[in-house]
Amino acid sequence: MIKAVIFDMDGLMFDTESAYSHIHSVMSQKRGKIFTNEIKNTLTGKRANEVISMLNSFWGKNESPESLFEEQDRSLLKMYNEFVEKMSGLDELIVFLKENGIRMCIGTSSRKFLVDVLLKKHHLDGVFEFVVSGDMVQKGKPDPEIYTKCISLLGVLASECLVLEDSLNGVKAGKAAGCFVCSIPSEYTKDEDFSIASLKAVSLADKSIQNFICSQKS
Repeated sequence: MIKAVIFDMDGLMFDTESAYSHIHSVMSQKRGKIFTNEIKNTLTGKRANEVISMLNSFWGKNESPESLFEEQDRSLLKMYNEFVEKMSGLDELIVFLKENGIRMCIGTSSRKFLVDVLLKKHHLDGVFEFVVSGDMVQKGKPDPEIYTKCISLLGVLASECLVLEDSLNGVKAGKAAGCFVCSIPSEYTKDEDFSIASLKAVSLADKSIQNFICSQKS
């Protein structure tokens, strides 16, 4: 029986991946590099400090992580507040989960202050029991630490949790934690092999998610 749904955030709940792609592309161009989708996919699910470190290596630079975070976050906060919208079906899925007594939390590689910005902007504060963010763990996805921490805080079995993910790194993390995992590929991850996922949906509005949850009822 599914007792809890754990939401990834970036590219799953909100269209943040477009913002990150734009910002990292601009930052790369300033350093004489082209930011490709292949490079982006290697960053997906990684914690913020891992992303900055990997970008530093890609650029062949040895810039201060603090200065890079400042450069990135200045643009990121502006885009979050002005342009980043909810993904299709998020509100409807939340209503379904509430009506069926399914608990909800967020397990994301993003830093907590960025999660708070989007939850507040879209009036979702208080909807989720808690957030496990990238700055609360030692290892990013595909390591299962984020999800094992969510499971521990929920106080349920891993087999009673459904993880919703848009990236292969995230799906691997959810599976490694012992959860059921639904892959919902974005335009950036649609060509990845999600065959290890428990099910695949086209969006949060896909009724296969609700049907899967109902099918697991004992």
